[in-house]
Amino acid sequence: MENPRLIENSAKNYLFQTLQKCHNNRVSIYYYALNFGVLFLFVGIICLILYYCSKQKLTDYEKQQKMLKDQQYILSKIRYYQEDKKERQRSQVSGITDLPYINE
Repeated sequence: MENPRLIENSAKNYLFQTLQKCHNNRVSIYYYALNFGVLFLFVGIICLILYYCSKQKLTDYEKQQKMLKDQQYILSKIRYYQEDKKERQRSQVSGITDLPYINE
């Protein structure tokens, strides 16, 4: 004995097709929403990185100050080594005759 059918086959197929279309529409909407969300997130991150990089850039005045500071540092090192060299030369010269010591 067969089970009773409460709806006709054509109505059943119509409902199945309608539900299938609804499912496809929902999947399509989720697909586009997810892709646009990821796109906006990616663009937002890129914008934040570019903004941060532009804020970290030195102004012309700051560049000049940094260059001046670097030059002063280099000159101080040169002076230090020159004075050190003179001190070593003085320590190798006799105090009375200004002649160098001879190591025998």
